[in-house]
Amino acid sequence: MDLTSHANDLSEASHALACALTAGEESELWMPLTSHAVTAYIRPFIFSNVRRRLDEMPGIPAVPTALQGVHDIIRKYRNTTIAHSQSNLVLPLPVAILNAEGQGIDVIGVTVIHSMPRAVAESFANLIGEMEGIVELATQPILERLRIWLKDQDPETIDGWELPEVIHAIDLEFTAAHRRRRIPRFTSYWRIEQPGEDLPEHFSG
Repeated sequence: MDLTSHANDLSEASHALACALTAGEESELWMPLTSHAVTAYIRPFIFSNVRRRLDEMPGIPAVPTALQGVHDIIRKYRNTTIAHSQSNLVLPLPVAILNAEGQGIDVIGVTVIHSMPRAVAESFANLIGEMEGIVELATQPILERLRIWLKDQDPETIDGWELPEVIHAIDLEFTAAHRRRRIPRFTSYWRIEQPGEDLPEHFSG
């Protein structure tokens, strides 16, 4: 289950970064997409209350030597810039507004931000792909053992297996306060439409 969770994070990072590369470095989507890719990629490598870190799991190779430098850049970028505002890639400044005579008439706050360069993003994409391959290779022997075990289970035993618990709630009750548990549980939040409310275009039939 831990490897499946890590694979999902890496897939999320890969998808976000692919969307960023498609949109282009000049797109307004570049920074939010690359930032999300960084956040998703680093999740497997930091402490979690519900799963083991990917780089501490037995049988998982280290980050390939050729890509270790990229991994370190992304990790530091996440820690100092994406998750925390501590790096010199973000420069907040007070800016004085002057009139024609050079007198100060106003002050505004301006922040200059340097987003991830495309060259780094392309190397990052290679890194994600390599880590996805590593997780996939590590997952296959486990899946094969489970397949063999499954074939030995009789229908009565399978019929008695506990299914994941699915809870339904309205979208106004949305929360991320509950930690994932080993017993599968999932909450699906639904929107309740008001009478006469127009549906968004993607919900129309």
